[in-house]
Amino acid sequence: MTVVATAVTIGCGGPAPGTPKHSGSPPAATLTGLQACRHLLSDVARNGGVPDIPTLRVIADHVTTPRLAADARTAVRDLGHTGIAPLAFALLRADCEHQGVRIPAAQP
Repeated sequence: MTVVATAVTIGCGGPAPGTPKHSGSPPAATLTGLQACRHLLSDVARNGGVPDIPTLRVIADHVTTPRLAADARTAVRDLGHTGIAPLAFALLRADCEHQGVRIPAAQP
């Protein structure tokens, strides 16, 4: 009976238990600064120069680099209040530059 239940569960085609619901999220519980910056770069490239709030939240909640986490939280807060976060994005870009990842500036 257990083999049948396992086979049915595997054959359902849904994500594995514990897999993030949106595809842009890294599966790791923690992110290094380098991993967070690469994830941010991917999101910026996908979204035409501006990171989205879910990506910034993942970085803020999971990165092990305190400054990167704080700057991502600031960006989330600013986006929520004003819809823009140019200073926070500039700080994130500088943080990532220190990690060896160049995040391009958003184009107006």
